[in-house]
Amino acid sequence: MARLCLLLLSGLLWAHLLGQPVAAQENSRGAAENRLVLTGQTLSWREIAPHVRALRDPGRGLDLAGARAAPAFAPLEGESADFGYTRDVIWLRLGLVNGRETTEWRLAFRENFLQLFEVWLVQEGGAVTQLEALDDRAPFRARAVAYPELVAAFSLAPGAGGEVFVRYWSGGSSELSWSLMTEAAFADWAARKTAKNFIYYGMLLLLMTGALVAFVFTGQRVFGAYSLYALFGLLFIMHADGNTFRYLWPEGPRFNGFASVLLGAGMIISGANFARIFLQTRRYHPRVDVVLMGLVAGALGLVLSTVVVDAQPVKKLLVILSFAATLAFTGAGLVAARTRFREVRFYVIAWTGAVLSSGIMTMRHWFGIEISEELQFDSIRIVLVVDAALMGLAIVDRFNQLKQTRQEALERSLRQARKSIELSRRMEDLERQVSLAERLSQAQRRSMTETVHDLRQPLNALRLNIRNAAERTEDPAVAAEAERTVAYLEELVATELTRALEAGDEGAPETPTDRAAPAAELTPVGDVLVSVQDMFASDATEKGLRLSMVPSGLAAPVPPLALMRMLSNLVANAIRATEAGGVLIGVRHAGGARIEVHDTGPGLDPVRFAAARAGAAASAAPPGEGTGLGLAIVADLAARHGLRFTHSPRPGGGTCLQLWL
Repeated sequence: MARLCLLLLSGLLWAHLLGQPVAAQENSRGAAENRLVLTGQTLSWREIAPHVRALRDPGRGLDLAGARAAPAFAPLEGESADFGYTRDVIWLRLGLVNGRETTEWRLAFRENFLQLFEVWLVQEGGAVTQLEALDDRAPFRARAVAYPELVAAFSLAPGAGGEVFVRYWSGGSSELSWSLMTEAAFADWAARKTAKNFIYYGMLLLLMTGALVAFVFTGQRVFGAYSLYALFGLLFIMHADGNTFRYLWPEGPRFNGFASVLLGAGMIISGANFARIFLQTRRYHPRVDVVLMGLVAGALGLVLSTVVVDAQPVKKLLVILSFAATLAFTGAGLVAARTRFREVRFYVIAWTGAVLSSGIMTMRHWFGIEISEELQFDSIRIVLVVDAALMGLAIVDRFNQLKQTRQEALERSLRQARKSIELSRRMEDLERQVSLAERLSQAQRRSMTETVHDLRQPLNALRLNIRNAAERTEDPAVAAEAERTVAYLEELVATELTRALEAGDEGAPETPTDRAAPAAELTPVGDVLVSVQDMFASDATEKGLRLSMVPSGLAAPVPPLALMRMLSNLVANAIRATEAGGVLIGVRHAGGARIEVHDTGPGLDPVRFAAARAGAAASAAPPGEGTGLGLAIVADLAARHGLRFTHSPRPGGGTCLQLWL
């Protein structure tokens, strides 16, 4: 029995030992059947890919011997070796035969840095040569071929065959592709590519330097913001080409593996900063400004998150955030273009191109669409250079527009200054007429007292508006308001002075203010409401009240000056009587057309309202309640023009006064 067990164990051991070479022979035989014949000086990835097989190593423990014996190598599923953002170590296997007389070859990988990168050549006789062995601690000088992108050099005799094994892991996307070139073809290709890259760098550096010089000499923040964005764009492209690792931080491999996070976030942050300053979003588009600040916060958050999470998913999130950022920058420009098209047109065109480039990267990294890295980064290079030129044009165009706008503003200021001088002169004449009206009021006490009462409130508003117009001559609204108030007072003063000079103590002739308008003469009530609101807006604001007006299209058979006098007195009384809340004026139609003035003051009972109508409350009214001479003037004018003047308490406090038309 013991002898039988020993025989069984010996058989199992021999089967195991013989099985390994058999598996290796089967894999070698499969590789030999799918070998790539090196016939041209340069073989592209499209020619190489059908001969490449891949194996994923989730445990990361597989060595070369295990990979050679592994039966699980499978053809690539797509056009490239791409397994997404994965923690697995990837093995690639390529069988080849040298069909040329050339012996020196180069594997030129389209990748500038990998956290793990090892390459072996296993020749037909079994000889193994390690072509490259790099990890995340290897400085740039550790590379066998000093080139910004990864390159493996090997020798293969004419007619000889072998297998290339590539073992790698990426802290970002696992996509990897390469070209096969002779030594001479590689030297020529590398020289042309280096020249092309540095032409891009030179153009970006020139535009960035020009903006920086402009910032130093002009102090305009937009130039500084543009220089910072161009700098991050330049560094991002140099990093993608591997030139930052070669020239800027060759002794910092771990930082180089993290640099794409910093540079990608830097492009988002500097782009948002440039958009905010160039478009002046904080001033003109506050909601857009919030979105741009949100992008800045998102980019900073992703960078900080690498303290606690792995950088690999952060890199993938940065791709989609970059796409969202370019969409936001373009959208912000379109929002600004609605009112400032000439000022932002080049900006919008520039960011539209960036959206296309960012969209290409998003489709590749998020949706798995087959797009070569060469196309991705070439599109970024072209877009960055074109964008840089267009952004420069946008800045120049914006300053030209601003210069023209300032010139127009200066001309407007001069016109407003002339108007202010004219208004001041008319103000002096008006004050002299008011003084004359006050002296004549002694002879016609009731009539002129009413006139002076009408003049006091708008005259105070006018003084404030004249002062504002002198201080803010660029604001046409202030000058227009002053113009309306002056015209109203001039007509009122002229009318009352004429009446005072021509009338006797008894039987004074009716003036245009007193006479009812003919049936065909209709006054737009809405225009009068707007004028009254403009006249008393500053008084209400000074007391911290809201003065609101409901627009109306009603026309009433009342002279405009008489309607203006009545509403001015009602609004002045309401503002004096109200300490908190507001005053509302408007027209109500239900139950009969009427103008209503609502306030949130202490209220007015029927007895005090009757006394105010009769003018008896002019001297007895408590301070601040506004039940003096104004209501008596309104009642008198309403009676002369056939209007009813009533009042009713407001629910919750306050007063509602009504002029029934």
